[in-house]
Amino acid sequence: MKVAAGLFLPLFIAPCTQAANWQVCRMEVEITGRVTQPHPALKGRVESVKAQPASTECPIRGEVIAFAPESADYQSMIARRHWPKPGQRVWMRYQYLDGECKNDGNPKPCRIQHYPMGW
Repeated sequence: MKVAAGLFLPLFIAPCTQAANWQVCRMEVEITGRVTQPHPALKGRVESVKAQPASTECPIRGEVIAFAPESADYQSMIARRHWPKPGQRVWMRYQYLDGECKNDGNPKPCRIQHYPMGW
């Protein structure tokens, strides 16, 4: 029985080793306003940024970004009544994962993005 289990173990481990890693940018952002179209979001100017790893494609200092703020564990959106106000500075992560999306059955390159507040 132990031999059989040992033969199948690599089948379960292999997919995990092929997974890509999240690229993370830790940023300080000054909120400059809100966006309503195409969906509610915040606008902010990047004041400082640190990439992890260094090869990560991060917004540059001074760039204005639009984002919907998420909880620190990026599992839920922050309620709009708790969004920072224009003029406030916030610490946040921008993290992304490049891959292929298959929404219509035709794989296309895409980027999954998250904007969790706090570090």
